[in-house]
Amino acid sequence: MSYRIGLDLGGTKVLGVVTDSDHKVIHRKKHRLSNRADISAVMDQVSNVYTALAERVGDEKIDSVGIALPSPVDNELGHAKHLTAFQEKELPVRDMLKERTGVDVKLGNDVNMATLAEYKFGAGKGASSLFTFYPGTGLGGGYIYKGKLVAGFNSTAAEVGHVVIDIDGPLCKCGRHGCLEAIVSYHGLKTMLSEKLDAGAVCHIEPSSFRATDIFDAWRKDDPVVSELLEYQARALGIGIANVINITGVERIILGGTIYHELQDDLLPIIEKNAVKYAIGNGMDGVDILLNELGDEAPALGASMLD
Repeated sequence: MSYRIGLDLGGTKVLGVVTDSDHKVIHRKKHRLSNRADISAVMDQVSNVYTALAERVGDEKIDSVGIALPSPVDNELGHAKHLTAFQEKELPVRDMLKERTGVDVKLGNDVNMATLAEYKFGAGKGASSLFTFYPGTGLGGGYIYKGKLVAGFNSTAAEVGHVVIDIDGPLCKCGRHGCLEAIVSYHGLKTMLSEKLDAGAVCHIEPSSFRATDIFDAWRKDDPVVSELLEYQARALGIGIANVINITGVERIILGGTIYHELQDDLLPIIEKNAVKYAIGNGMDGVDILLNELGDEAPALGASMLD
């Protein structure tokens, strides 16, 4: 039996998995990061997760080790090009991990790795082309064409979060107004809510204690501010999907995000309506918009598949 190890470095945690020859997860380890300001200490913690998983496998062969990173990557150099969560550029991740573990670790962008996993084992099964949207603190995307992950010339393909949807919309962290990320991400929602409250609106949610469950409760209580913002998000996401369809012509769209899983009956129809409305011609005919299936293991699972 041979095994693969996949790691996922996030802003606050490292998640690792061991998969068997059928790509089934047989071991998992999650570690919450400490000393995040010291990138050397962060790499130590990533290495410790790898070592703990390798020990679970014992003397069995490990065919591949990969890591999903919140950054564009250069796999020739083994660098994370813009690891903004840790304020690092051109970080030599491969060399740093090899120094600690003795193994050559392959690198991938975290959303690309999640997209690859969904394509192989999740909501993307059976499609030859798809595009993913993963709203969270920001908004990432991934693109599969004819069964291959498209990373782009500079590893920046599918950065759908910075497609401008509303030129008069909210300010994005990138400095432009109306980026899809500034509208659809959790950070964007919290920012827009704060602006509404500062302008005198009344809402069930206080941004200082902003949790997903608060959003769901406020929506179900027909809170006018939350209703307006979530509907605005859903329309914007539909337009973003239409833009992707107009450019790529993929056959399937996959959405992540707790909000869309929890409120799918209410929000997916708004998303689909606007995707159809703004797609060119018959671009949305036969295109399924599905929710992701693999949860938090997806980036690590995708990383374990890197060759």
